[in-house]
Amino acid sequence: MKTVFITGAAAGIGLATAKRFAAEGWFVGLYDINEEAVTQLLQTPEFGNACGCSCDVSSRESVSRALQQFAEQTQGRLDVLVNNAGVIAAGHFADIDHSAHDRIIQVNIHGLTNVAGLAFPWLQQSPDSTLVNMCSVSSVHGIPQLAVYSASKFYVNGLTQALSIEWAEHGIRVLAIKPPFVRTGMVDNMPEQLMKNFTVDMVPEQVADAVISALKGSGESYLLGWKAKVWAAVTKYLPAGMGRRLAMRLTGY
Repeated sequence: MKTVFITGAAAGIGLATAKRFAAEGWFVGLYDINEEAVTQLLQTPEFGNACGCSCDVSSRESVSRALQQFAEQTQGRLDVLVNNAGVIAAGHFADIDHSAHDRIIQVNIHGLTNVAGLAFPWLQQSPDSTLVNMCSVSSVHGIPQLAVYSASKFYVNGLTQALSIEWAEHGIRVLAIKPPFVRTGMVDNMPEQLMKNFTVDMVPEQVADAVISALKGSGESYLLGWKAKVWAAVTKYLPAGMGRRLAMRLTGY
């Protein structure tokens, strides 16, 4: 039986992805900072072939314990790691409390790096394994009122590109999934200015389907939704100044 380890698995995209893998017959590792939610999920018939526990990705000790628990259940096999845990804070940069900025960096950057690094030995010993990093369309261009979140996703994109080259010799594929705004709790209380053009047209189940499809492909970067694909394509070929003006127009500036 193939195995998948998912962070941020208790809700939103992580939960939808866990359900999709479970439906495909995979052994699923459910890991999330919300221990109560993980415990409840493990009691449902849907996750009859699963394990999980609390995991704070910003803590290397917590990640290490979670991976060890998973490995004990799978005899060390880790076919797919979905690096999904993430947080967001929206608003003008100067108005957001520094603790919220710190949390984004701790989870989206340090956390994602912790999980990838500590999982490497398990991925390395599992033939044809894959690391899936959950990125975002906000890695196409810096998004005002999402400055630190957007910057964190640029990091995710860069790390994915680098590791896809470095880890190829170890038989590990590395890819990034880049959804637009998805109908989850993360988009609650988004600035009205942003939501005028960045509509929420996607649900978590569509992202989960995209993860499964990406595993069957050969690419490194998967932008989701036609709007994101058009924006990325146009931005790629526009002069820097025009790309900036396009980003301003899209974000209502």
